[in-house]
Amino acid sequence: MLQRINKIFLAGIIVSNIILAQDYSNMKYDKDPAIPLFYYDVINYPIETKDSIRMDILIKVPFNAIQFLKEGNNFVGKYEISILLLNEDEVQAASKIWAREIRTDSFEETNSLEHFDINKVSFNVIPSNFLLTIGIMDLDTRKSSYRKKGIDVCDYYKRPVTLSKINIIEKVIESPDGKVENVPSVMSSISNVKPEFSIAFDVLSDGGKGSISYSIFDMNKKLILNDLYERTFEKGISHETISISKQKLGFNKYRLKVTVQVNDDITSKERVFQLRWQGMSNFIDNLEDAINQMKYIASPKVIKAIRKGRQEEKKEKFLKFWKGKDPTPNTQENELMNEYYKRVHYSNQHFSGFQAGWRADMGMIFILFGPPSDIERHPFDIHSKPYEIWYYYEINRTFVFIDESGFGEYRLISPTYDYLGRY
Repeated sequence: MLQRINKIFLAGIIVSNIILAQDYSNMKYDKDPAIPLFYYDVINYPIETKDSIRMDILIKVPFNAIQFLKEGNNFVGKYEISILLLNEDEVQAASKIWAREIRTDSFEETNSLEHFDINKVSFNVIPSNFLLTIGIMDLDTRKSSYRKKGIDVCDYYKRPVTLSKINIIEKVIESPDGKVENVPSVMSSISNVKPEFSIAFDVLSDGGKGSISYSIFDMNKKLILNDLYERTFEKGISHETISISKQKLGFNKYRLKVTVQVNDDITSKERVFQLRWQGMSNFIDNLEDAINQMKYIASPKVIKAIRKGRQEEKKEKFLKFWKGKDPTPNTQENELMNEYYKRVHYSNQHFSGFQAGWRADMGMIFILFGPPSDIERHPFDIHSKPYEIWYYYEINRTFVFIDESGFGEYRLISPTYDYLGRY
């Protein structure tokens, strides 16, 4: 029965990949599972006069978030970006609205999670508490998505040495005139393509003898590697770049700490980053977790076989499994892997409770069948415990969940576990 369910799931997901640019907003679901529609990062840099801060806002929009239309031999997508920055008195400190146009001659790229349009806007602002709102609107469908973030830079210059945010460099661009620009990673991730990666940051100080050190820890606070460089700083702003070897880093999340000392003054900043292997979905943060999460699409025997061996062997077997299910094997992107782990990611965000969301019954159904066509909710019926009914009209299926404990842990009661082939 599990194989039959997997075939239904795979058939449905492959069909969805053919029209991967679809959004789920037409479905009656209270949270949009097509997240994240875009990525962003905010990087604050010191200014020598200390009367303001340079705030760089980076926005990365995946192609599959935009509706593309055919124009001659090209596909064209158009969208609008809006940025509003309010200070602590709710007075507008900065704003900008602009339109973007993306062109490609490849239909596969229009559906891609691996191709992005990257934007950067800079503001000079007086140190304060800010509320940042970023909006993206597709100019064809008029559908929009927003992100909000609080930014506290009131005490940005409180230390004698000011350190900007640590940038993880995604790529380096050299212009025809020889000018080199470091492009930060908006998603705080780096690939394993090259043996080294770079970090960049600015230091504002009165100058003097000192040092720069960095330490990299895993998420269990174990030190992986570190180094220290003696430096003599000039007064003003120093632009720093450090190259770090990936030799001791595996597919995982890490915490980077950079410490700068100038004379007797010390300051430090931390940043979490992810090392990703080429061909791996961006929705995967940890290989061991990703292997465990395959339980709805692979048998226990297959999962056990993938778990055996060292990290590199596990990775190769994992990628081989997903390569065998890639609906477009001649392209770099594996749409099935991306869709599967996007659903896992969404389930962890919205169905987690006493256990991880992907393990919950609602997470299981969401991963197997995607977002429901409709949901019927009964949270306060007098003669029954809270329950929900999920309808999937396209495949003629209905699933009923009940909150037996009253703590939001909804259990699947219809169909039964055996019918689904759960194990």
